[in-house]
Amino acid sequence: MLAAIIAIFAIIADQITKYIVVQNIELHDKIPFIKGFMSFYHTRNTGGGWSILDGGGSERVVLITVSLLAMGLVVFVLAKNYHRHMLMNISLAMVLGGGIGNMIDRIRLQYVVDFLHTEFIDFPTFNIADCFISVGAVLLIIYVLFYDSKVEKRLAEEKAANEALIGAENAEPQGEEIEEAETTQENTEEKGENE
Repeated sequence: MLAAIIAIFAIIADQITKYIVVQNIELHDKIPFIKGFMSFYHTRNTGGGWSILDGGGSERVVLITVSLLAMGLVVFVLAKNYHRHMLMNISLAMVLGGGIGNMIDRIRLQYVVDFLHTEFIDFPTFNIADCFISVGAVLLIIYVLFYDSKVEKRLAEEKAANEALIGAENAEPQGEEIEEAETTQENTEEKGENE
């Protein structure tokens, strides 16, 4: 549930901010936001990150196909491993929401609206969806480096405990069956003696 909320929030935040930029900032206009740090610069990206596959046509189809496959993989991993750790769920949900936000632009507009431009380093202009994807990827790396092995160990311990519990439950009826068999045998012997 938390993952769905995060993904939906990412999509809505991305689409609303892009709408505001398109309605209020002319294409290729730049408005300072934090002097020397960041400005709003309305651009269009017909490719992927860093404008890869920027040729349109068949390159656009390849980009959309690869993006859909990647998002499908994220959904699969999230659904299959949802019980593992909250950090993994949050990171994958952020990546998924950001990916869907940019995919909506690619399909609807045939380009992605970018508007966040860093002034202190030479870096491609980006958007809120890209922020969610990047932060989600960093959180996923943190999860893999610092938490995944601990989660694996915990899950293995839980599995062993469950198997031991199931084994103990299965062993109890066998003991009861032996007692019942002995009682039945004693009753049969008593009947034989009484006759």
